[in-house]
Amino acid sequence: MLSDAPTLHVHDLTVPLGGRSVVRHVALDVRPGEFVTVLGGNGSGKSTLVRAATGLLPHTSGEVRLFGTPVADFRDWHRIGYVPQRPSAASGVPATVREIVTAGRLSRRRLLRPLRHADKAAVQAALTSVDLADRAGESVAELSGGQQQRVLIARALATEPDLLVLDEPTAGVDLEHQQLLARVLAAHAARGVAIVLVAHELGPLARLIDRVVVLRDGRVTFDGTPDAEAAAFAHSHDQHHPLDPNSGGARAVVLGPGWQAGERR
Repeated sequence: MLSDAPTLHVHDLTVPLGGRSVVRHVALDVRPGEFVTVLGGNGSGKSTLVRAATGLLPHTSGEVRLFGTPVADFRDWHRIGYVPQRPSAASGVPATVREIVTAGRLSRRRLLRPLRHADKAAVQAALTSVDLADRAGESVAELSGGQQQRVLIARALATEPDLLVLDEPTAGVDLEHQQLLARVLAAHAARGVAIVLVAHELGPLARLIDRVVVLRDGRVTFDGTPDAEAAAFAHSHDQHHPLDPNSGGARAVVLGPGWQAGERR
């Protein structure tokens, strides 16, 4: 049975960027095995929220706890897998696909120690899970944008995390590999991995969602089930209920292609 204690606990969080508060008084708990998606328009604070929640950005007020530990004191970074928005997996540094994915094991290894069997197995499993095992020896710079995105996903999976945070992971990824990612994430959630997904459009990932959190101007405007979120959106936009077969537009805008009522993990 999965623990009910939060993997990620955020309380009254405010995060500044460029002299203004981009995230304002946000509260969010994510528990083991829970799949939460964070939605919102450009500039709503989605990426800033998850970066602060994983210790990548400082906050001016509020609290972040990872596995019960204040983020400032947290040291078990191998328990977190993070997929950033992708400018480029290559980042101007010559590296093979395997080398980038292997970097996901650094937090589990002592400095300068050679790879153990467990490290090699985790890297190979991650490469296979995103369908890149046959490209492992190639330069990341030679891959397409969608393939580079899958490299970043594999790097996060190679950490064997207990919390997986993905910021727009399907950007540039074709439908076939979005479906593959959905199967991989479903298996991780079933094992108790907490998953936080930032997205504009969910596609095949929609059926996995337990909760939807909507941000607007840095504040949470909704936190609930996908069905309720779609209904709230339709009501606020003077449209039909999203379960009405004639109201596909509201559904597509909020939840993206592939969402079906009742199709939940």
